[in-house]
Amino acid sequence: MKLKIMLLIVMLLITFSVKAQVKTSQNPNQFIEKYDSISLILMEEYNIPRSIILGISMHESGYGTSKLSINKHNYFGIKKGNYYREYNNDLESFYDFCKLLSKKEYYNYLINNNIIDYKIWINEIRKKGYSEDTNWSIKVLHYINKYKLYDKDDNCKVIQLDSIS
Repeated sequence: MKLKIMLLIVMLLITFSVKAQVKTSQNPNQFIEKYDSISLILMEEYNIPRSIILGISMHESGYGTSKLSINKHNYFGIKKGNYYREYNNDLESFYDFCKLLSKKEYYNYLINNNIIDYKIWINEIRKKGYSEDTNWSIKVLHYINKYKLYDKDDNCKVIQLDSIS
């Protein structure tokens, strides 16, 4: 628990210090390094593979260089009605994405069946209409494979939701 709190504080400090910097110079490796800790915390809290969190955010935000991620801290293209949601900081966007996924029917299917395979996760998310882009899953899989984000899933421990009291 103390580790989670410490990591959250570090991420918030990074988020606020980077806010003043120009994000358009961020490259994929910097993006992965910057959000690696938060993906670990979210994987532990929501049991969503880190490759999914990082891969989707890389694609949707253009490594954090899109106008949406810069101006609204929205790294996942999440909408509220007809408008893109605006977040106070990057961390809030990552948490909201995981919270959103955890409310989907396919999430329970994936968790209850101990599925951590990123390809199956992407397919389930795609089938339920996360994006209107018909090539969305191919693009996200490209990021996961190119940067070997699947290696970060090795520590993914999926627990049974129905075993939690």
